[in-house]
Amino acid sequence: MHREQGLRPDRSLPLPLHLGDEVQLKKPHPCGADRWLVLRVGADIRLQCRGCGRLILVPRADIERRVRRIYPAPLDGPLPIAPPPAPADPGL
Repeated sequence: MHREQGLRPDRSLPLPLHLGDEVQLKKPHPCGADRWLVLRVGADIRLQCRGCGRLILVPRADIERRVRRIYPAPLDGPLPIAPPPAPADPGL
């Protein structure tokens, strides 16, 4: 009997990430959240922290090593994207 291979049994295929999916990473963000929203998919993956809204761009190879679990996006309705942060004070 063999153990299940995890998220991606065939390592030759990329991890199946889609816009709007949420991923749980192995280590939490400094704000304490460990879930991220997928905003861009390609050679690099853009993620938004679900705790503080921080945006990061990470190479796909790094994400594929760090993902613990994928929560698929809902099939109906808009993507659950947080509003952009307020602009910085131009008077500085």
